[in-house]
Amino acid sequence: MAERLALAVIPGIGWSANEVQTIAREAEEAGFDAIFAAEVNNDVMATAQLMGAATRRITVGTWIANIYLRHSYACAQGAALIADATGGRFVLGLGVSHPPVNKALGIDMADPPTMLRRYVTAVRSWLRGEGPATHLPQRPAAKPVPIYVAAVTSRTVELASELADGIMPFLWSASRVAKSKAWIDRGRAKASGLGKADVTVGLPIFIGDNVNAMRDVARQNLGLYTTFPFFQRLFRASGFAEEAAQMEKGAGGGALSDRLLDAVCLSGPMARCREQLAAFRAAGTDLPILVPPIGIEGTRAVIKAFRR
Repeated sequence: MAERLALAVIPGIGWSANEVQTIAREAEEAGFDAIFAAEVNNDVMATAQLMGAATRRITVGTWIANIYLRHSYACAQGAALIADATGGRFVLGLGVSHPPVNKALGIDMADPPTMLRRYVTAVRSWLRGEGPATHLPQRPAAKPVPIYVAAVTSRTVELASELADGIMPFLWSASRVAKSKAWIDRGRAKASGLGKADVTVGLPIFIGDNVNAMRDVARQNLGLYTTFPFFQRLFRASGFAEEAAQMEKGAGGGALSDRLLDAVCLSGPMARCREQLAAFRAAGTDLPILVPPIGIEGTRAVIKAFRR
């Protein structure tokens, strides 16, 4: 069986609907198995539906849908419709997003793990056609809807593995992927009716002959994430305490050391990127999700480089 490969896009930075669909078709034609859209200044469910309507084979999904933005009922109904329209090619990625993002929208996150458990459980229930009648009695989804959960900490991975079909970490190192097997096993031991957890990992990728130049591009693209407390704690837990301390002081992309970037990104010449990708697969990544530099041209360059 061929190794699976996915692409992540961030179309909320100004892409038109037509551009979203064009990139999805190009990824499909290049042989990618899946394309996921981030929820950044866009409605990710509508984005996934656009991508699904423009394609015939590739899996489309959310990476991730912010659970605080949609009632679980609306989320389940939207997911069921996209899955039906795409012939079962839809993956629903769910997560809590980040405190600064939700605060800007007037959302109090309260207890994210508890909220995530309730939300995923409720979405699964609605998809099965359970729950009280609204205008009419509920009906089960016509097509299966796999649910994946964004996971950063060991606690969230264990929770996701108890509730979901797969996990969606970002900015993990290969060593953390290997460590996560124990957390996944603990969660799966409490799960009911779920098969093997599908381990996806979002991998920022910066292709170019000059490794140092690509690291600088990575710092420009990933600087925002250093301002999010969840990722600051992740980096500290991953062995980058000095870098995390700099992030907490507001150093931005400058806090991303060469050592950190080499651990969580694919960067440099294609041969080097492929070696790094192989290391993530060997550590237990089932579905690498390549995250290109911001913009359409950067996305196209990655699609071209990994055409199969």
